[in-house]
Amino acid sequence: MNNAKGGFVAVHVGAGQHSEALKDKYQKLCRDACKKGIDSLRCGHTALDSVVEATIVLENSPLTNAGYGSNLTLDGKVECDASVMDGTNLQFGAVGAVGGIKNPVVLAKRLCQQQSVETTHGRIPPSFLVGAGAHVWAKEMGVQTLPPDDLISMKARKVYKHYKRKIEDHSNEVHKHMKKRMDTVGAISVDDLGNIAAACSSGGIILKYPGRVGQAGVWGCGSWACSSKSSVAASTSGCGEHLIRTTLARSIAEALSDTICPTTSLHHAMKKQFLDSRFLDGLDQKLGGVIALRYSAQDALGDLLWSHSTNSMIIGYMNSSDRSPTSRMSVLEPKDVGKKAIVEGICFTLSKDPLYCNS
Repeated sequence: MNNAKGGFVAVHVGAGQHSEALKDKYQKLCRDACKKGIDSLRCGHTALDSVVEATIVLENSPLTNAGYGSNLTLDGKVECDASVMDGTNLQFGAVGAVGGIKNPVVLAKRLCQQQSVETTHGRIPPSFLVGAGAHVWAKEMGVQTLPPDDLISMKARKVYKHYKRKIEDHSNEVHKHMKKRMDTVGAISVDDLGNIAAACSSGGIILKYPGRVGQAGVWGCGSWACSSKSSVAASTSGCGEHLIRTTLARSIAEALSDTICPTTSLHHAMKKQFLDSRFLDGLDQKLGGVIALRYSAQDALGDLLWSHSTNSMIIGYMNSSDRSPTSRMSVLEPKDVGKKAIVEGICFTLSKDPLYCNS
């Protein structure tokens, strides 16, 4: 618990190509996640608690590629990546290629919190665990585990079988589809004291090689948060390899930390540090997206921004003074996909009088 009384939460269900038929369901899911995150802040919990609670809602939905419903690996298993960062103390926790964990973001949170715990004999607590080791540590910490196959949804199994056959037939359709379904999820949150946090969770790309870890589990790539005079946070989505090469979450957050016009700065950062990055030279399309927060506790003013170079990105947000959350789908012109980035956003102010605490 902390002394904050209000805050702001934003979530995303990925930057990729979202089905128009599922648009309403995705947007409702975003609103549900925002409500959960705001309830946490209204009850005096931390920004870190808030982003984790919001992300759990996203992980539990079969609509998303995170937790339950994650894409399957080449050998038909679920291997999840997730990370959180607490901007108050700059601590970070992440897991990669882990199976049998109901909510990978919870495990990442425990790793983050363990950074403050003194261990015996001077041992250094881990901040990033992968595979079987992460699963063992989760059991030791009391994080909920379950049979790995319980995370496989009917939709994920159907997609797996369809594209596994394509690979066996030497078709290039798999590569095209992987570019479309990059629906990593994430959340960012700030309380009215300026404490800020970020989270990111993903099941990875379709038919990924076992053991592959995407940006959601890598420091500076999937999530970033830093509390200071202007607190900033970011959560990314898109092609994990593109986001890792550009450490996009950190790059975006730092671009917004000290600027007069955050919209212009985000547009410049997406172009210079992502689309025109020398680390992505030779790629026909650069596919990524981000939601970002900047907040000044002194002025009680903040900015929420989102940007993507993919076909679409679905986001949601809510202020603790709002009675209901807002969600929307941002769309980029097909001719610009992978070559340009759309930038949008809103301004907000935080009240110290939240509407209620739904404990």
